[in-house]
Amino acid sequence: MELWAGVGASIWAAHWLLFVGSFLVFSSAILKWVNFPFSHHPHGFQLPLLRNIELLPHLSLLSYGVLVAAAILIAFWVAAPCQIAFQQPALLRRLNAETQDLPMIRGFTRSYLPVNYGPAEEYSKYFELDTVWDRFVAAYSFLGLGWYCFGIGSLLIATYSIRRLPGKRGMTALAVGGIPIGVLIIFLTPAVIGQHYLISACTAQAQGNNEKAITHYRKAMWWDRWRRQDINIYATIGGLERLSGSGEDSPERHISRAQELKDAREYESAVFELSRAAAWGGAVAIASRCESARTRIDFGIALYNGGGIGAAVTQWEQALVEDPVQQQGLAFLIARGNYDLGRYQASLEALNGILKASGDKPLLANAYSLAGDCYLKLGRDTDARRSYNLSLKEDILVNFWAMSALGGD
Repeated sequence: MELWAGVGASIWAAHWLLFVGSFLVFSSAILKWVNFPFSHHPHGFQLPLLRNIELLPHLSLLSYGVLVAAAILIAFWVAAPCQIAFQQPALLRRLNAETQDLPMIRGFTRSYLPVNYGPAEEYSKYFELDTVWDRFVAAYSFLGLGWYCFGIGSLLIATYSIRRLPGKRGMTALAVGGIPIGVLIIFLTPAVIGQHYLISACTAQAQGNNEKAITHYRKAMWWDRWRRQDINIYATIGGLERLSGSGEDSPERHISRAQELKDAREYESAVFELSRAAAWGGAVAIASRCESARTRIDFGIALYNGGGIGAAVTQWEQALVEDPVQQQGLAFLIARGNYDLGRYQASLEALNGILKASGDKPLLANAYSLAGDCYLKLGRDTDARRSYNLSLKEDILVNFWAMSALGGD
């Protein structure tokens, strides 16, 4: 036994970096890599390398959780936040949208649903996404424990590999470091060029050179995918076109007009202008539909506050049609609206989507409680009791809604 212990100790002393690094890398495959505010968090083997992540994460063979070479591991570790920030604007927009949706849902819950007593919840993540650095910081802030384990493990494996090489190791270390640096440059270059043209466009606009500003805004969008989905740039171009007398019927003009109408709370007219912009197709259509969905959300909340629950539900449902991934938090509002209207089965159908897609415990607890209320109205007492118990399982400390329902209050 002592002999085996001595052998084990000597092997550990010689190779501990390899063992620990390998453990962390392979552990990262089953840990969360991106922390969505209320969607399910994808694990390492569910975070695809070459395409957008879907609403419900699933196994991806070409994923960050299965890469093994030391230099490539580090490169992919560096690439993860860059991919979110610069190559997948839809993913960053979804993360940011969920961040903004949570306070809206919490506020709606406090105003219209049974109060759950406890400390006030704060969700402090709010990001300015105007610059390349802002987007990188935002993407980095959403990364989870799996990403950190993967990075530390990759560095340990690289360190072990370099230390085992004979002779000079400086060039090897430089070569290993060159791969992730090259990946970083590849990701950053289009975004940096786009940022350059954006600054140039803003400068030209301030100097009154509208034509140059429009040209450089378009170049910024051509270089940077994120800019192509920025509704404010389209609106700015539309405003400049009106000032310069160009683009008599352009999607940018419709978007600019839509923003003016939205600010004036003329939501229906704003949605109409955005639909005209979306008819042009391409990237502007995607941005227009997303903005139309956000406008319908605001319109629906205004209608709900005024007692127009049926019209509010209609607007929210249309918002989901226009932007089904970005606005998943709306399903809870739709479910509550249907409950208020006596459409209990429709409310349950909306809640099923939340229960499948959400990973936020307070939202899940409220969804189960609302489902319990629906089952009670439908006379399904056993299902109602099961839903209330599931609600308590998600949030047992301050869940007054489910507790009072089970207690018969």
